[in-house]
Amino acid sequence: MSTLVIRPASITDISSIVEIRLVAFTDEEVDGFIVPQKSVYTSVERLRNMWNKDNLLKDGCEVFVAENEAKVVGFIVYNMKSFDDNIDNIIVAKKEQGKGVGRALVEYVEALAKTRGVNFISTDTTENAEGVPWKSYSFWRKMGYEDHGERVATEYGFKVIPLVKELK
Repeated sequence: MSTLVIRPASITDISSIVEIRLVAFTDEEVDGFIVPQKSVYTSVERLRNMWNKDNLLKDGCEVFVAENEAKVVGFIVYNMKSFDDNIDNIIVAKKEQGKGVGRALVEYVEALAKTRGVNFISTDTTENAEGVPWKSYSFWRKMGYEDHGERVATEYGFKVIPLVKELK
């Protein structure tokens, strides 16, 4: 990562965000791990319609992108709620996975949260019906997020694994 830059996303980043999501993983890879419907991040039109920055801020969401050599290679959605700040979504371009982009995005959001007086930050991942966690589980554990063993069943057959980290 020679020139990795993390910055707030803008409406001009929408097509890059959608492109990253479309190639980050296949439908087959996520089968049994996510809601079986198209994500807002897979459609430029849907994301653009939802993007109104005032609404994102009013709802407590912020989106940040990671750029390497002026090309967007990942994004993270940080949701600030008075009772539970959380990382709502993070996706890194397939070719950039394993190169520290995800770590940089998470560390950026954690540092931002600390400057705002946040003591704990949460996220989640999923496990399929067979009890196999999605590949992000090991990433979150390496990042210091704790799994307290709770599993929340969904109507889609997978379970949500809540994870939390104390920011020191």
